Amino acid sequence: MLPIVTPDEMRGIDARVDESLDVLVHRAGAAVARHAVRMMGGTYGRVVNVVVGKGNNGADGRVAAALLRARGVQVREFDAANCPGTLPPSHLLIDAAYGTGFRGEWRPPVVADVPVLAVDIPSGVDGLTGAAEPHVFTAARTVTFQAFKPGLLLQPGALHCGAIDIADVGLGAAVAATARAHVVEAGDVAEWVPARTVNAHKWQAAVRLVAGSPGMTGAATLAAGAAMRAGAGMVHLSAVGCTVRDAPVEVVQQPLSTFMWASEVVGSLDRFHALVIGPGAGRDDATAAEMRSVVLAAPLPVVVDGDGLFAMAWNSEGAAALLRRRTM
Repeated sequence: MLPIVTPDEMRGIDARVDESLDVLVHRAGAAVARHAVRMMGGTYGRVVNVVVGKGNNGADGRVAAALLRARGVQVREFDAANCPGTLPPSHLLIDAAYGTGFRGEWRPPVVADVPVLAVDIPSGVDGLTGAAEPHVFTAARTVTFQAFKPGLLLQPGALHCGAIDIADVGLGAAVAATARAHVVEAGDVAEWVPARTVNAHKWQAAVRLVAGSPGMTGAATLAAGAAMRAGAGMVHLSAVGCTVRDAPVEVVQQPLSTFMWASEVVGSLDRFHALVIGPGAGRDDATAAEMRSVVLAAPLPVVVDGDGLFAMAWNSEGAAALLRRRTM
């Protein structure tokens, strides 16, 4: 999982660590320079415009500019506060004007069809909320430092970030101790899924699904497909009062009657390992009563869909049923 810290948390980390600010800025600027070279495919004959502000973000950009010059790149630096309305042509624009703590308004210069590399976050995007100024640069790539910031992930700011790279500047331990939220990656999810033995069979990962009703079979179709994609060896679908015609062909179906079906469902659960109940099943009183009975009696993990939860909690009896189920 990749850590997420707020701008205030990141500033607190910077203030607590033993590393000097100059060292951190040099590491950040070096990371920006490396990504700039990769984006341009080299340094020979390349021209880079760098827009720099007065804070740490601008300092990162100045270090990157110096490192690129040392490698033979023609670099032009522009002060964000006195930037011309239109920048001259270049192979790359580095946006180091304002960072995650920026507040206020900034109108960026007009640039040609040039890829933009943003430093930490595109200037004008709020690092906490993702709110964006009307004329923010849309970056092809953003290099952020040590951790995601919420504004990189929340809309509309995320639309302006392009591909996001997290550069290690030596604050990993401090970030790990501070982060309260994380981005879950595919590899993390894969680790949560239990490994199947070589002699595993379908009933060892079977899912019972009570979903759908006349005129509302779409949710049942989606839920059945999701269960199969999640790795269920058997998906047994029962819709209330109908058959779900668009369900995957591999799904076994056994429709339920419109009334008094709770005991039938509970009696079929002995071979299953999870129960999903509620998607598109309806909110009428009879359905809510049957769902409450099933959830109270089910001897296995239960996932209740939002509509089903709403129906179950329609009255005090439903709320009590939910509370009791949560304590099991």
